[in-house]
Amino acid sequence: MNYVALRMLMGDKVKYLGIVVGIMFATLLITQQLSIFIGLMSRTYAVVTDMKAADIWVMDPQVRNIDDVRPMSDNELYRIRSVDGVQWAVPLFKGNIRAKLPNNNYQVCVVLGLDDESLTGGPPELLDGGTMNDLRMDEGIIVDAPNAKEKLGGIQVGDVLELNDNRARVVGLCRITQQFVSQPVIYTTYSRAKSWAPMERRQLSFVLVKAKPDEDRKQLVQRIRQQTGLAAYTSPEFKNVTLMYYLIHTGIPINFGTTVGLGFIVGIAIAGQTFYQFAHDNLRYFGTLKAMGCSTPTLIRMILLQGFTAGLLGYCIGIGGTALFKYSIGRITPESQQVMTVYWWILALGALGVAFIVIASSFLALIKVIRLEPAIVFK
Repeated sequence: MNYVALRMLMGDKVKYLGIVVGIMFATLLITQQLSIFIGLMSRTYAVVTDMKAADIWVMDPQVRNIDDVRPMSDNELYRIRSVDGVQWAVPLFKGNIRAKLPNNNYQVCVVLGLDDESLTGGPPELLDGGTMNDLRMDEGIIVDAPNAKEKLGGIQVGDVLELNDNRARVVGLCRITQQFVSQPVIYTTYSRAKSWAPMERRQLSFVLVKAKPDEDRKQLVQRIRQQTGLAAYTSPEFKNVTLMYYLIHTGIPINFGTTVGLGFIVGIAIAGQTFYQFAHDNLRYFGTLKAMGCSTPTLIRMILLQGFTAGLLGYCIGIGGTALFKYSIGRITPESQQVMTVYWWILALGALGVAFIVIASSFLALIKVIRLEPAIVFK
């Protein structure tokens, strides 16, 4: 009976292709938009992602996300180091500084000032054989490679920039997780970053904390909060705080959610209507099978087999379209602006969405088949 069901489905090529195309477009919209959305949201906490050495982030209580810098006094660093369970704590400067390029243009850059002694929090990948110790060279900075090429005039190691009227020499290039606002990221030492930044009474942006071995991080977070009055989060918690800020206070989720919802509507509308019409046009054949002794559960299985066969083909073509879209965007879009990230669980969500569309579409056809009287074959 399975063979008969497939022959019935593929025999009507127009409706068969209509179902497949509907599911294909639904799959493409769902997976492509989800991939862009997830890739974009993962950029909001890119700095936290790259600084893997820190277990805990400490900041001003009013900070709402990684980009919402509220400077603290340097004295807070010593208070944090005195908390029981802290193995080490180092300062981090994060701020925006205007760079003057060799061609006399200007570009706002994100400057990250690392602890002078340990250089904790450096970029995850250095290029061209560079090392973190190069930052200790006079006026040394390390620049993220994609933006160095795209927005800083293609500067290379050895070139000189002006940061807030201060001379800075590029001693290395790196590859990092690109940030939500795609600006060049520059690494230097904490003391140098403070001297380059506009003068303020307080300049300590964050404190990176490493917990002692076997120390419970959540309990340490509570002790830091109680003893210092500052906000403290584990790295995963700070990622979630930043992510939730952007989800709640921006229109990004609504815009992408609308497109994903349209994917479901398109799939159900096209596939459902076409599959219902397919079942209606084949009622005589189903009636003949029923008159020959075919049970209702068998007919239901045939309908579901037809739906999932068309759904599987449409899903595979849709996933192929998503992969092609990602490849095409990667060829024509600068590296720093490529936000689309395809995870396996996005494909799994797409598969669940297609399964829902197939079941909903099949349900419309099943109503006609279940209510079918065998005598229809004689009409």
